[in-house]
Amino acid sequence: MTPDEAVAALRPKWERLNNLVDQLHHSGAAGLGGAQVRELIFLYREASADLARLRALDAEPGVIRELNRTVVRAHGQVYGRRRRSHTSLRDFFLRDFPRLFRRRWPFTAVSLAIFLAFTGLGYFSVQSNPSVVADILGGAEWEFRGEKTGSGFRERFEQTPSPVLSSAVTTNNIVVALSAFALGVTFAAGTVYVLVVNGTMLGGFAGAYAQNHAAGDFWATVLVHGGLELSAIIIAGGAGLLMGYALWCPGRRTRLRALRDHAREGAQIALGLIPAFLVAGFFEGFITPSTLLSPAVKLALGLSAMLVFWLYLAVAGRGPDMAPTDDQDNATPALLR
Repeated sequence: MTPDEAVAALRPKWERLNNLVDQLHHSGAAGLGGAQVRELIFLYREASADLARLRALDAEPGVIRELNRTVVRAHGQVYGRRRRSHTSLRDFFLRDFPRLFRRRWPFTAVSLAIFLAFTGLGYFSVQSNPSVVADILGGAEWEFRGEKTGSGFRERFEQTPSPVLSSAVTTNNIVVALSAFALGVTFAAGTVYVLVVNGTMLGGFAGAYAQNHAAGDFWATVLVHGGLELSAIIIAGGAGLLMGYALWCPGRRTRLRALRDHAREGAQIALGLIPAFLVAGFFEGFITPSTLLSPAVKLALGLSAMLVFWLYLAVAGRGPDMAPTDDQDNATPALLR
């Protein structure tokens, strides 16, 4: 077959590809059906192969330039980044974030196990040897000794104006969460340290108040804001462990490539937790110290917020999940992602 005969036979496919690219450019991916999207990708790959063949056959330069423009246009539509719309943030929280959490839940489970292990260690250690807990936390031993009362614990939250307390707590919690995530680059050693410190702190204080028969008051106060707050910190710890896992077990990739791939997901998980920290900070600043609400009502509100958060993670965004996994071809067309 001569170059002219090949061009005559192939030109209808190139024209069809151009038409599909024009349609996609004007109406977006939503304007094409699934069959048309697959046809576009198929024709693009065929046209790329045709371009290579025509160059090898020394076809007319004008024909090669024309086909090259078609291939370049199609490449931009097939492999280019999808346009971000004003709904992208909504889609992230209603679909992408909970799906990502469910896909990486084993790391959250490990984070929870570490946290609970050191919560238990702090709880039992403080009752016999408070200095151990103080050493782990780098704090003063007197915090875990002496008489502890439920009213005294509640007063801790009443001494600071609510707006100041809420903003300070929210900022601190976000810093803790981002630290738990970012320290995953230390092969997760830093992430584990953050979980150890926070778990030991919770267990240490719980043990100190239990020793003074005020455990009920302690948990009734902490869980108003702490259920949601600690849930988010544990999930952020899971994001850090995900990065550490990439460094320990990169598979067939280089460690740098594995870290980059997992860090993207970890960052999405950590950033997706910010609304939870905002709500938890509001609870700690305005609900926990409130004198207008009864302890039972405050506890019910706090536990309900935590339950809603976990239900959201469990059920939001259910449906076919097209997000690429680590084993998929990194060159998957953007139209299929």
